Amino acid sequence: MEKENLQIKSELEAVKKKLAQYQYAAAGANEGLWDRNLLTEEVFISPPWITMLGYREDEIQEHFQLWEELMHPEDKEIAVNALNEFIRGEREEYNIQFRLKHKEGHYIWVRSTAKLTLDENGQPIRVSGSHRDITDKRRSEEKIKSSEEKYKKFFQNSLIGIMRVRKEDLNVIEINQKGLNILAMPRLTRHMKMTDSFKEGADFNKFMELLDEKDTLEEFEVIFERWDESETWVSLSALEVEANDTAYYDIIFRDISEFKENLSELQRLNFELDNFVYHASHDIRSPLRSLMGLIEILKTENRPGEFRKIIDMVTGSINRLDKFVVDLLAMSRDDRMVETEAVPVNFMVEVNNSITNFHHVYTTKNLEIRTKIIQWYPFYSDLTKIRIILNNLISNSIKYRKNLEVEFSYINIDIQTNEKEAIILIEDNGEGIPKDKLEKIFEMFYRASENSEGSGLGMYIVKNVIKKLNAKIDVQSEEGEGTKFLIHVPNQYKIEN
Repeated sequence: MEKENLQIKSELEAVKKKLAQYQYAAAGANEGLWDRNLLTEEVFISPPWITMLGYREDEIQEHFQLWEELMHPEDKEIAVNALNEFIRGEREEYNIQFRLKHKEGHYIWVRSTAKLTLDENGQPIRVSGSHRDITDKRRSEEKIKSSEEKYKKFFQNSLIGIMRVRKEDLNVIEINQKGLNILAMPRLTRHMKMTDSFKEGADFNKFMELLDEKDTLEEFEVIFERWDESETWVSLSALEVEANDTAYYDIIFRDISEFKENLSELQRLNFELDNFVYHASHDIRSPLRSLMGLIEILKTENRPGEFRKIIDMVTGSINRLDKFVVDLLAMSRDDRMVETEAVPVNFMVEVNNSITNFHHVYTTKNLEIRTKIIQWYPFYSDLTKIRIILNNLISNSIKYRKNLEVEFSYINIDIQTNEKEAIILIEDNGEGIPKDKLEKIFEMFYRASENSEGSGLGMYIVKNVIKKLNAKIDVQSEEGEGTKFLIHVPNQYKIEN
């Protein structure tokens, strides 16, 4: 027994000697050494092991439970179990990270490794290892991890599309959810290339040419072909970057289709405004010049008969000016008209009112108006807009008849309703519209007839009303034969359960 104790003591002295030698080599490093005799539970720790925790050597008493006392509560169970499993041979290696409490009260992160010494029977008799202070490394890793998480969150939740493209083969490596939405893609497909989205190859070539010139590109506008084969305008900005010795293009893109539509609409409105100002000023000044000329004639005219004729001409000029102002007001109201609640429409009443309104305004000699209205199904819509359509089309049919004094004229008005729509047919055998003018009749201030004394706004207003009702209008006409309008107006009647 005494001999056995002497042997253990000798081995301990040898370990101390080796430990001391290694301590000198590791004294300038942030690594502390430790050794634990599994037979006697004697423990040896090196000065760096102690000083890395902020203690002096004389402040620490060596015992095998020391590291457990200093260990963070959240790490203790995992770390102690791992060491015990390693000693029992249930773990091939021991290399873990945990936190130890510093003298000043905070915790430092250490990486602990160990090596097991076995006796001649293969039983563990000693475990030796090291502690390396990895606090700075952990902080750096946490900062990197935090930055990566922030980047991923920004990447995925961004309100603009983002994708990374490998420069070598133009393969799309990453794309965020917004980018997928813009391209109407459910997910990133394998071997997707940046070229797949460009509708025109020439646009892609121009994009790459500009990008290669400066390594960066901003606000390049192009049409993308989406996954569902639809098209959309996008604005691209790109930057060439390098990561892990590989060149990439980081591309951000946003859908500007709505902007393009708004721009086109603004350009259309500007054109119409210029057109409006030109025609309005002309159409207002024309009757005013006539009035001024007639007034000058009145100053020198003494014949009662001629005087009466001039007064009639003055009245006609005033009426034309009044009609033009009325049409302007109607157009203005239509542009400012908000959506109103759908109400029941009685087409028999509305057609009769419209005919009555114009029957005494224009000559109706040799005119027959035939109406056929079948309204078995309730029809709901914007009544004001329906009246605008009926009044304009019926009044035009009355006004633009052939040879009013001689030829027989007719106007057919046929209206039928069903649960989906109202079908309105208005046709006449009047002057008709020349083929080359047919497509222009819905333009502002356009007059298809040489006999027109109107403002040229009526059919323009009808077109806008049709659009607001989500209706459809079709016109067929032949010069000298007559005109036929066919309108389909959606029924807004809803059956309440």
